Amino acid sequence: MKKILVIEDTDNVRDNICEILETENYEVHSAENGRLGLELAIHIQPNLVLCDIMMPEMDGYETLKEMRKNVATSTVPFIFLTAKNTRQDQRLGMELGADDYIPKPFTMEELLGAVSTRLKRAEDFITKSEAKLHELTKNMGTPITEVINEPLKAIVGFSRMLMTEYSNMEKFEMAEFNQLIYKAGMKLNSIVSKSFLFYQLEALTLDSEKLDVKKKEICQHIKGLSENKINEITSEFKRNNNVIVNIEDANLQLPADYFLSVISEIVENAYLYSPRRTTVRIIGGIDGDQYVFTVRDEGLGMTQDQISKIGAYQKFQNDLEGKAGVGLGLINSKRVVELFGGSFLIKSSLGMETTVRFSFPLAK
Repeated sequence: MKKILVIEDTDNVRDNICEILETENYEVHSAENGRLGLELAIHIQPNLVLCDIMMPEMDGYETLKEMRKNVATSTVPFIFLTAKNTRQDQRLGMELGADDYIPKPFTMEELLGAVSTRLKRAEDFITKSEAKLHELTKNMGTPITEVINEPLKAIVGFSRMLMTEYSNMEKFEMAEFNQLIYKAGMKLNSIVSKSFLFYQLEALTLDSEKLDVKKKEICQHIKGLSENKINEITSEFKRNNNVIVNIEDANLQLPADYFLSVISEIVENAYLYSPRRTTVRIIGGIDGDQYVFTVRDEGLGMTQDQISKIGAYQKFQNDLEGKAGVGLGLINSKRVVELFGGSFLIKSSLGMETTVRFSFPLAK
């Protein structure tokens, strides 16, 4: 079901638009001003936005401008609903990235026609883009590994299309390509970062002096650090309502970036390998001279044999959305924990749940 966000400050107009769209089986969300609309757009990531121009707190132009700045909403088709229909007004809106105008007053047919046209165009654009990308990349050669090849092909393919076809594209189409390139780049960055961390940890095991220096660093106020990272991950997976977090504050005896790498990996795995609408529980507290984290999901689980074979580039299965990993996350996390004087334990029941328990020493 397509999601449509209606931003309109006049109550009866907003209600009428929502009612018309709901009769056509759209999932409709609404906001009474641009500020609330922007917050809602980032949260729900709609397929289309209908927005008035003259509104309190934040007008339509500013709303569109802020939406185009945010990665999550930068490519969402945007239609202005307005009584301001001069050529100057339209030019300003188009320069900011608007896709269409519906002048007030409008009929039900005009509204539904414009909505249907924009949604269909966005859908056709994605379908054609995927077909063109496949055509461009099917003969690009043998990759070093499958997980590295996928984002590389996306970056090369979409950037080439931007270079060769930009003159025939509208702004929202170019923004769509930029977003796809950004996502692929972030995935490749994650793979490279995990590989770099793996070899960095390997080097630390052979250099006791550097390891001793690292062990003197303190990760402060882990409650705030952890909760910020967890919120970032849950938002990325759109599962903000499926998490229970209870973390006690403390300072730990290890570098903050190493601590965050472990939290990120374990929490991301909990979401990757558990179905939507199941709960992930993240608990952290002091136990003697150690700080203990427990992350539990209700997901695919692992066998005891798989747990015993955790190692570099060891992949046991794809996640629930079919995304292949690089096979370094768990071994990196385990290595960080053990290098800095903690413990790492996985308990799992295949097809039911997984609990990861790890600890770090409290700061001296």
